[in-house]
Amino acid sequence: MFEFITTALEASVILVLAFLVYRSGKYSFLNRSFSLFLLFLATWILCGFPHLLVTEPSTYFVTLEFRLAHCMAILATGTFFLFSLGFLRGRKPRHLLLTGVSLITALMAFCSLTDLIIKRVSYSEGRFLITNGTMFALFPAFMILFGFGGLLCIAAKRHKSRSIDRARATYILLGFGIFLALAMTLVILVPAIIGSDLTSDYTFFLVLIPTGFTAYAILRHRLLDVRLAVRRSFAYILTLLLFGGPLVLLYAVFRSSWNTHPNLEVGISIFILAMTVALSPAALRWSNKLATKLFFAGLYDEIQLLHDVSSIFTSTANIREGLIEATALICRRLGLEQLLVTIPHETTHDDGDWLIGCRWTDAGPECIQKAQAHSSGSLNLLDGAVIRDDSGTYLSSQDDYRALMEEMENRGLLACLPIKGPTADLGVLLVGEKRNRMAMDPLDLDFLTQFAERAGLFIENYLLSTYLLSQFEELMDMRKQLEESDRFKTDIINVTSHEFRTPLTILNGFAFMLRDHYERFDEIERKQYLGYITNSCDRLGTILDQFLTVSYFQRGEVRTTPEPTPLRDLFEEIKSSFVPEEGQRIESEVVPGDIRVMTDRSYLVLMLKNLVDNAIRYSPQEQPVVLKAEEKGNDIFFYIRDFGQGMDSSEADNIFTPFARLEDTNKHHVGTGLGLYIVRLIADMLGTSVGVESRPHSGTTFFFKLPQA
Repeated sequence: MFEFITTALEASVILVLAFLVYRSGKYSFLNRSFSLFLLFLATWILCGFPHLLVTEPSTYFVTLEFRLAHCMAILATGTFFLFSLGFLRGRKPRHLLLTGVSLITALMAFCSLTDLIIKRVSYSEGRFLITNGTMFALFPAFMILFGFGGLLCIAAKRHKSRSIDRARATYILLGFGIFLALAMTLVILVPAIIGSDLTSDYTFFLVLIPTGFTAYAILRHRLLDVRLAVRRSFAYILTLLLFGGPLVLLYAVFRSSWNTHPNLEVGISIFILAMTVALSPAALRWSNKLATKLFFAGLYDEIQLLHDVSSIFTSTANIREGLIEATALICRRLGLEQLLVTIPHETTHDDGDWLIGCRWTDAGPECIQKAQAHSSGSLNLLDGAVIRDDSGTYLSSQDDYRALMEEMENRGLLACLPIKGPTADLGVLLVGEKRNRMAMDPLDLDFLTQFAERAGLFIENYLLSTYLLSQFEELMDMRKQLEESDRFKTDIINVTSHEFRTPLTILNGFAFMLRDHYERFDEIERKQYLGYITNSCDRLGTILDQFLTVSYFQRGEVRTTPEPTPLRDLFEEIKSSFVPEEGQRIESEVVPGDIRVMTDRSYLVLMLKNLVDNAIRYSPQEQPVVLKAEEKGNDIFFYIRDFGQGMDSSEADNIFTPFARLEDTNKHHVGTGLGLYIVRLIADMLGTSVGVESRPHSGTTFFFKLPQA
């Protein structure tokens, strides 16, 4: 009886472990196959000592017990082999191989329930007398082939991997290797030698060896991570014990006390049901908090953490800020020294290479956000995940592998995961080392892979929306330029019709007078009328020159030739370009007198002439116009001042736009409204800007600066 109770407890522990493994990853092939293996193993253990429950077990009972034990052993070995294949490949085995192994295992299990494997077993005086079937040789062959085949797969995984999977494979290999070797000896070799089964019962106790090693690999190296399942299961059980139990007891007490009042019983039942619905969420939350403190305090819920990260992305308009906040949260939860997202300039539409994330320092998290011109690292884009010290990467060249591992080691990285969007590869997630110097956990890698996928979705949406927004802004700018061009053409037509009307009228009138009445005018009058005609032609030429100059600048065909330019001679040239009456009003000053400026002389002359002409036209004839150049540090400051009516701030903001002061053109009978617009175009070309200071009735001062020669 002691043997049966011991094996029953052992089987119960394995069944609990199978439940936790399945619950921790019911959609994972490894978890499903390993939990199924544990289920068959527990059932095989329970088949060890049922004959002790019967005083005199019959031959049929003992034979059925042995056949069932062999059936469970075959099923357990077959599922162990499938688990080993999946563990070696890191994913589900190929469909053809999976189907073939499953069919062979099912066929062998069916044969073990017939007399083909075990023909007859009798139990007498504590000894089993076994008569093997005609196909008994298939049983040890199957066990050796699939049992040791599974161990070979795990050994290959150990040899292939240099990361944490190596430690996991070592413990599985050690535990099951010892178990299978001893089991083959006690179940097959010894009974075959002595002709009776005296040692197979001890095999059921040997299951403690692989169970112990596997449990250690699960808890210490997080194989088939069941920690969340343990925590959640404890929370559910605690909720039932501390919350559900008292409610059931309370209901039982009230029912036994008030069983003669059915209406009161219904009311109490409804009240207890309402209390259960209202308080059960709070009780479960409290149990989860307690379970978090008792079991694996450093563990995180990857589903909740991924939800928190998604909430950060959706609540942050700028993806860069969202990446910084999300990586800081992940670094804190996973205990990483750094977590960086790198996006090459090809993906950011030539916005530079992004390097965004979090790095953990002694003072806490340090946010990183850099955008550099271009970088030539080998981690810009990867086709698959790369884990340091793990040879199972997608790289075919050993030189590439060594170079990549060296770069990762120099940068303190444990893994590099590709960030892929719905339509293209975007960048790489650079995963730093653990702060406790532990190896990277599969749970961490699975979560970081999901994070990379989620981040790729948000990054691609952000980049696409940013690109579309920039294209929309360009279209709006083009529309604005087209509208300005259309308005400019309209203004040109209006100005042309206005400005050309007066000189053409003068030309036409005096030309007709001289043609029809030439003899009636003396020589003085003829010269006077011809002077009017000449002035009108000059005015038309000036207007046409301004239009051609604006067109020339707007086409972008201007090329400047900077040269040292003495300002004293330049100012005298400007004064002499005006008529004597206007030139006498110009007061020029150069401080000091020998300073020179580095610029294009011809365009500076044109710029100053337009500013001086504007000052002359908008100031009284008795007032001077000041043209001054002054040295300040390495720059030369120019000042053009008049003493006219001035203007308010609203006018000053618009005077450099074309045709901005057409009302003054009517007033002064001269000007197209393009003079200051030409000044602005020249200033942009010379790399400077023109400022203006003015107040009503206080005159106006224009100023700008150029580098000293």
